[in-house]
Parts: sequence; structure tokens; C-alpha cells
Amino acid sequence: MTRRFGLSLMVSTYLAAGLMAASAAPEAPRAWAGRYRYEHDGGRTVGGSPIVVTYELDIAPGRGNRDCLLRIEGFQTDETIVCKASGTAESVSVAFHTFGDGRTVNAYGTRLYDVGLNLFEMHRGGDAVLTQWRALNPSGAGSAAPAGTYFTRQS
Repeated sequence: MTRRFGLSLMVSTYLAAGLMAASAAPEAPRAWAGRYRYEHDGGRTVGGSPIVVTYELDIAPGRGNRDCLLRIEGFQTDETIVCKASGTAESVSVAFHTFGDGRTVNAYGTRLYDVGLNLFEMHRGGDAVLTQWRALNPSGAGSAAPAGTYFTRQS
């Protein structure tokens, strides 16, 4: 009987510790809840086709490591990233969690980001949302996108 009680107590202790750790995880600030959109204009191809890629970011606090979703669609691009948003009412950091299918590699089996890697940050600047790109870069590999006004709040 003592052994069963000890095991039960140990399991209860681990469950309580896990719940406390989960509740202590930083959460996306409620001030950032909503949908944001950025339309990247990459110019035109040699044949004259427009190179446009749309970034749709949904932030919904309270979902733990999955409190934001980033959809990137357009010219030769169709990607969904499940992300984690954390920060303050003035700034928020968007970090990679998984791709939309739950894997940490893209559709081609390539690991582009490590879990927890900062993709970009957004800061409030008056009426504008200022973005500082980090691991995710709409300008392409090898060139750093400057900080600036990219995302606009849709809802």
C-alpha cells in the first residue's frame, strides 16, 4: 500500500510541476492579438511576371507554443509556420515552432529554422508597426532586409 501511495504521490507531483511550468511559459501579449499582413513586392521576373509574396500573421494569445500562425503565399511560395509570440505590449518576438504539418523540416525535408529561433520582431512606433527581420528574410538569402514598416494590422 505504501508503494502505491508513493508512486501516486510522485505522479501527482510531476503532473503539478508540468502544469505550473506550462502556465509560467511567456505568453503573447493580448495587445498584439489579431491579424497582420505584409505584401512583399520582389519586382518582376525576366519574363515580366510579378514576384509578390503575402505574409499573413495571426496572433492568438493563450495557445502556448502555438499562439501564432504565419502563412506565406505567392510567387513560388506556399508555406505555413506555427510560431510562438512573446514580448510586451510595445514589442513582440515571433519564433519558429514547427511548419504547418507539425514537422520541423519544410516540404523538401530541409531544416530552415531551429525550434525557438527568432524569425522577426515587431515594435509599436506611433500608429505604425515596425518590423526587424531576423531568421526570416523576405529579401532573400544573403541580403538583410532593413527594419521598417512592413506588417499592417488587419483586425
